Amino acid sequence: MRQFRDEAGTEWKVFLTPRGSDAVSRDHYLPEAYREGWLVFESPQEKRRLAPVPADWETMPIEELIALCGKAVPQTARTRAPADAKPAAPVAADSLRPQLEKAEQQLDRTLEEVCETPDAARLDTGELIRVEESLALATEAAKEAVSLRRKIRADHDRATAPAGGEPALPKEDTRHPAR
Repeated sequence: MRQFRDEAGTEWKVFLTPRGSDAVSRDHYLPEAYREGWLVFESPQEKRRLAPVPADWETMPIEELIALCGKAVPQTARTRAPADAKPAAPVAADSLRPQLEKAEQQLDRTLEEVCETPDAARLDTGELIRVEESLALATEAAKEAVSLRRKIRADHDRATAPAGGEPALPKEDTRHPAR
């Protein structure tokens, strides 16, 4: 593990996430670049990952690590509640909408990038890897958007349910339909 401070004064830790013992079962889910592991850049505010791992990352100058951190892909926080945890109090849909919009914007950007790519037969291997990584980002953003939409819908259903009865059916949100 290495630590550094970027130009903005943010403290970062960087460490290698090697290919784990369960990687064989998940290889087909990972973009090719991540199948041999990746670097994790972690600050108190965010986490990013970078693949493939540069061979000399442990000895490269801090300036180069900062540049790699800038190229690393930001990750959305995914927390799992313990099995015995009580359900969290409903979160207002208004507080989730900015996260949803951010996920949708990420999805739009990555899909636009991939859609502008010429025919696959005309791409070299490096370009195909970039397409694969972009599609993995699009997948993550789509999963996040689906999760947030479902949470907003569930919170709405709980908030509008008559006491002791079935939830009232909300009007369809044409901008963010539940799926």
